[in-house]
Amino acid sequence: MGKPISWALIERTCPEFQLNAWDFGFAIVAFIGVIQTGQIHEKKEEGSSLLATLALCDFLICFLYIMTYFTTSVILYFRSNLFADFRIDTLNSSTSVKILYDTIMTFTVFLLIVERFLWTCSSRTRLTWRIFTDKKLKRRLALVAIVYAFFSFFTRMFVLSDVPFCDIAPRPLLFEIEALKIIQLYVVPGIDAFVCVATLIFALLTILRLSKVGQGEEPVVQEEVNLEDGDAKGANGLNTNLIKRWIICILVVYATFLIRTVCYYIFINPLTSDLFEKTPSARNLTVWWYDFMSVLFSGSRYIVYYAFCRNQIVTEFPPTAIGQ
Repeated sequence: MGKPISWALIERTCPEFQLNAWDFGFAIVAFIGVIQTGQIHEKKEEGSSLLATLALCDFLICFLYIMTYFTTSVILYFRSNLFADFRIDTLNSSTSVKILYDTIMTFTVFLLIVERFLWTCSSRTRLTWRIFTDKKLKRRLALVAIVYAFFSFFTRMFVLSDVPFCDIAPRPLLFEIEALKIIQLYVVPGIDAFVCVATLIFALLTILRLSKVGQGEEPVVQEEVNLEDGDAKGANGLNTNLIKRWIICILVVYATFLIRTVCYYIFINPLTSDLFEKTPSARNLTVWWYDFMSVLFSGSRYIVYYAFCRNQIVTEFPPTAIGQ
């Protein structure tokens, strides 16, 4: 049996959860993001496993924002003991889901950037590294990312604060066994940091390769490309500009991911920030603006896709470099 709920203590500890008009506006934005990301996932499911995985992560970001903030404010407004207990019981679960989709998203964006970089390389290079471009092999890589995400999840344990209704994850709980501490403090963070740095390097290399593609070159030789839109599937010989636009689109998606990652390591990560030295209210506000920024990036993904490629999103590209 948990401690009795003191609503007065909750209001003093985390006044940011008191319901106001802004909460409704932010919840509407997140709800629109849920709808759009759900549509993207449905459309990309057959076209690209990586895009479908990214859309699923975007969906979870928007959905969990509503459950974490708007729903909590409604519970506090009506002072429902039943739903307050439900929130307390599910705080660790929601934190666990965040860890899972953050890790999966990191590896998914890495795979997308590497694949787009290979699109700019020679046929021989693309065939050598077809593990990043072949549809079946990409699904296996996505599966590996999911397995690693669960491994990473088991190294990041959290405990609730003295006012459990308010706090999401007050402080990390380290393992007592020295070997497990090394995995938790160095191995897993090291792998995550390595993937982030590698993604940045491949993104820069992709930009460099695109800059070398001459202006006004002839379209790529009549090659088959799988498109998202059914009417466009019969269109062969997509020109270099369309392929370039889709590569640039993914680079823009990566730019939002890079901003989010930098903010995470500066303000949110328990190993690199002072988040857990703040008061519960300040901590919640810090996590809130980070989560809402993530909602804006994830919810606007469809707009970015449409702005660059309309309904001609290229999900597979044959082993020929752009401009060759």
